[in-house]
Amino acid sequence: MKQFNFEIKNESEVCSTLGVVTEWVDRHEIRSILVHLYSMRFDENRIRKIREEIFSVFPDAKIVGTSSNGDICDGHLADPGVVMAVSIFGSTDIVVKTYRCESDNETEIGELIRNEIDSCRDISAAEVLLTLKTIKGKNVICEIEKCHADIPVFGGGSANENINNAETYVLDGDDIVPKGVALVLYKGADLHVEVQHAIGWKPLGRDLTVTRIEGSRLYELDGIPAGEIYSKYLDIQSDDDFFSNILEFPIMSHQHGFEVLRMPFSCRREDGSILLAADVEKGTSVNLSYGDPEVINEDVSKMINALKKFTPEAVFLVSCGVRRLYWKHLINMETSPFSALAPVAGFYSSGEIRRMDKYMIEHHVTLVAVAMREGPAVKLHPVEENEKVIEASDQEKMHGQISMVRRLATFINVTSAELRKANDELRKMAVTDELTGIYNRRMIEKLVREALGRVRKNKDKFMLAILDIDDFKKVNDTYGHTAGDTVLSTISNIMKDEVSRHSNGLIGRWGGEEFLILLPGVTADEAMTCMERIRKNVSEADFDEVGTKTLSIGLTECREGEGLDEAFVRADQALYDAKENGKNKVVVHI
Repeated sequence: MKQFNFEIKNESEVCSTLGVVTEWVDRHEIRSILVHLYSMRFDENRIRKIREEIFSVFPDAKIVGTSSNGDICDGHLADPGVVMAVSIFGSTDIVVKTYRCESDNETEIGELIRNEIDSCRDISAAEVLLTLKTIKGKNVICEIEKCHADIPVFGGGSANENINNAETYVLDGDDIVPKGVALVLYKGADLHVEVQHAIGWKPLGRDLTVTRIEGSRLYELDGIPAGEIYSKYLDIQSDDDFFSNILEFPIMSHQHGFEVLRMPFSCRREDGSILLAADVEKGTSVNLSYGDPEVINEDVSKMINALKKFTPEAVFLVSCGVRRLYWKHLINMETSPFSALAPVAGFYSSGEIRRMDKYMIEHHVTLVAVAMREGPAVKLHPVEENEKVIEASDQEKMHGQISMVRRLATFINVTSAELRKANDELRKMAVTDELTGIYNRRMIEKLVREALGRVRKNKDKFMLAILDIDDFKKVNDTYGHTAGDTVLSTISNIMKDEVSRHSNGLIGRWGGEEFLILLPGVTADEAMTCMERIRKNVSEADFDEVGTKTLSIGLTECREGEGLDEAFVRADQALYDAKENGKNKVVVHI
């Protein structure tokens, strides 16, 4: 495989520019030629003339291309015009097709592409370019996902010089399509393709849940207007500067276990809803995220190091237009290092597509690198054990340090985690008894009152029991409060085990050595059986130095139309009768 990349300023110079390619082709046996055309300032007439010039030199060449938010040539952002990337294959066949999407036929188009991929013999990889802003790209991608899982699939969304403009195109050798998909099939057992991606953005703050979303318009996170989340936590307002201020802080979600970013493009003032680059499922847990140049460079460097081992002959980059806006005049810092591996071409996109495991994922704010070669890997620079270690430059050492942005984000994440833990503990303390871990008096009384409300409304039934440890005062007086706490905890656990047999059973500490149990939807006989098991298990338990202990239990049924006090009086009288009749008993007052 041989790769040539050119920046074309004028279509009349195409033939002369291709002279160097012709000279190389004349000296080598080739199987096919594939030309990628990328253009930020897309002009249909110019593209048609360039195609004519290409065919005049290489009549059998295959052509594919897209409009873009910026073109990449030899690792740098090209001047406005057209980037022409010419790939010469020695043993690989190429098939290029375009599909027009009309009348909601995206699923049908996806099926056609899947069938093309699955029916293609000796396929090595598939590339898809989509006008994501004008079609239901998700429907196409979901169908392509069903093709053979071992085939690498990659590509991107066409874009416009103005990233918010939906006028975009894909093309092949015959057609220019404003709403559709371009497909490239790479056929040949000798072609090897390695796809890597880098994000570099990291989650920021607490988890948020998508509570309302319609298509790609996000209305609410945690029941709060999405725009308010950005206003509250990041002081980003729903004004004309919303998009430029939000570049560093897209939304991060997870798909099939992989981190995926979604870029908010605008915020509607009247309802605080946010328009995302692509949809997110309702109920998904998401985070705000932050872009730190140090971390982004680290992720890209890891990707480049991984591709070094692959030893590519060509590298194609699909990078989100948001990354170009983020880096501004420093954008070449991210892409130029790839030129040390192989000739590099690509474009800035509206979405980055790649297969990950068996899933097709539409990324955003992401850099995808596609490395290709024909034949086996070549170890260009073998490293001996005694090879001299090159001292890192001052700049590299500086990059190894934690940046201020990352420190700030770490602080926010840690404090958020601590706050979540503290809030969880406070919520637990507010409703549970610290010693026994069961509901405290306030909470169990609230639950009983709610149950009585259901009795009145739905004519439900429930049984109420008051349980008292017999002669508990003697335990504290004789053995001390530590022994008393052990008795309370042990008996609470016995009661919890029995109550848990009933799906809606509830237990709480009423005060001191007294407990309350609520059993909804059971008969008096079933409740009596439960109380007898508790009484028996407590009486048979061994409390070490304390010996044995017993319970007296008063049980009643809460009746329709009565208040809480009436039910308590009846249960309390049953408990009194149990005590008066020798203790260690269950007495029922219906």
